[in-house]
Amino acid sequence: MPLFPATRTTERETLLEWIDDALINARSIVHGLTGDQLRARPVPSSELTLGLLILHIGEVAEGWLGRAAAAPDPVETGRTLPEAFAWAEEVNRVGPDASAEEVLAEFDRRHAAGLAHLRSADLDAVVPVPTEMPWFPPGMAPFNGWWVAQHVLTEINRHSGHADILREAVDGRTMYDLIAEDQGIDMSYIGAWFAAHPEVPAPAW
Repeated sequence: MPLFPATRTTERETLLEWIDDALINARSIVHGLTGDQLRARPVPSSELTLGLLILHIGEVAEGWLGRAAAAPDPVETGRTLPEAFAWAEEVNRVGPDASAEEVLAEFDRRHAAGLAHLRSADLDAVVPVPTEMPWFPPGMAPFNGWWVAQHVLTEINRHSGHADILREAVDGRTMYDLIAEDQGIDMSYIGAWFAAHPEVPAPAW
C-alpha cells in the first residue's frame, strides 16, 4: 500500500518500491487543489509554491534517474549552459492558465519516466558528476547509480516535507487525511488506537 513501501527481495526492487511510494505520497499532498492554489505562495516569506514543488519532485526523479540510465555516458541535452539554466527555471513553472489536471499529468509522466530509467539502469556504472551544476564541489569523485537512487529518494522526501508545510498553510489539511482520501486508504485504525488509549493525547495531524 502506498503509505508504506512493501518489502521486496532485491536491492533494485526495494529502491523502486521506496521511490515509487515516495512519489505517490508526494502527489497526494496536492490532492484536491486548483491551479490557482498550486500557483499561490501560502507562506509569505517564501517564494515556494506547491505547483513548483510537485513538478520539481517529478523532475528530480526523471532527471537524476535518467543520468543513472545513461551511465557511464553523460546525459546529452543539446542545450548550452545558459539554455540549460533557462530551461530549469521554466520546466517547473505553473503557467497562469495551467490547470491542476495538467500539472498532475506532467508529474505523472515524470514519475513513470523516472521509474523506467531506474528499471533499465546499470546501477553499478559510474555516473559522471554534473560539473556544469554549481552544487557539486570541484574534484568531487564520481558516484554510481545506487548513489543516484538514494539521492533521488532523499530529495523527494526533503521537498515533500516542504510541500506538507505549504499545504497546511493553504487549507489546514495534513498528510494522513490527504493520503487516505486521495489513495482510498482506510486509516480509521489510527483513530481507533487513540480511542483505545485515552491517556495519550491525539496529535492534530
